[in-house]
Amino acid sequence: MTGRFRLSGSDAAHQEAARRTGPAYVPVDDAGEIPARISQLRARSVVFDVEPLIATWDSSQCQLDEGIARVLADIGALVEVRVVCFATNSARRPSIVPRAPGKEVVYLASARKPLNTEPYRWLPRPGVVVGDQIATDGLLARRLDYTFLYFRPPLRGMPVGPMLLRRSGELIRPLVFR
Repeated sequence: MTGRFRLSGSDAAHQEAARRTGPAYVPVDDAGEIPARISQLRARSVVFDVEPLIATWDSSQCQLDEGIARVLADIGALVEVRVVCFATNSARRPSIVPRAPGKEVVYLASARKPLNTEPYRWLPRPGVVVGDQIATDGLLARRLDYTFLYFRPPLRGMPVGPMLLRRSGELIRPLVFR
């Protein structure tokens, strides 16, 4: 791995295990469980999908900023996490990218998930992608050999586009995660 962090022996072992078995798929129905799952996985990098985990679709700037601060507070206690990345395919950006003690915080707007993996290649392993769409977040996790924490929010209130993408993602799940 090139970039800011070197591959350690455990990183190389993780990559080899992921090549043999493929990345893990972990469904999560309650967003409150996500920090504990990340801790159990001993992830050093976490990539969060922005909508709806951080802020709901079409929400305000204030809600986006507050959501990022809330997640960083939740993840801040996880000492093994070194990098927290927020990624969205939309153009929305926070007012500022906040700092978190002992963590590098990155925000990627217009991320082109899952096609563009270059911005994630420097992240230390093992890693986790947390998102609500198999067709974007799940495929990104697969391409990076990261565990995918599949957050499944209630369908009620979900816009039509994300709802259709979720349904199509369920169809491809057996092909992406075995």
